[in-house]
Amino acid sequence: MFNLAWPRLHEALELDEYVTGLQARKRSREKARSALFSIALPFLTAFTALFYVNLPGALRIVHGSSFDLWDFDVTQTLYVMLTCTLILFAVHFGWLTARLAAKWRKLA
Repeated sequence: MFNLAWPRLHEALELDEYVTGLQARKRSREKARSALFSIALPFLTAFTALFYVNLPGALRIVHGSSFDLWDFDVTQTLYVMLTCTLILFAVHFGWLTARLAAKWRKLA
């Protein structure tokens, strides 16, 4: 899903902010707005919600376990790593959303 959205996000982020002409500026602003509201914000919301739902379980695992190389539980470790990955994706899409919002404002 991310691979399908990346070309539109990249295109919106690469728009020229100093484009001349009213129609060209309006078209650029519409592309930025469309990418912001149809791609960046839904991804940000989804990854943030998934992280929020999985965080209590990951904290329970981290709090209740100890580091032991001989009794290593792969499923619990992968669950904690998945939760960490979700927050990384949420932060990444937060950064992309902020950049797109700034681009949208500059094109006004």
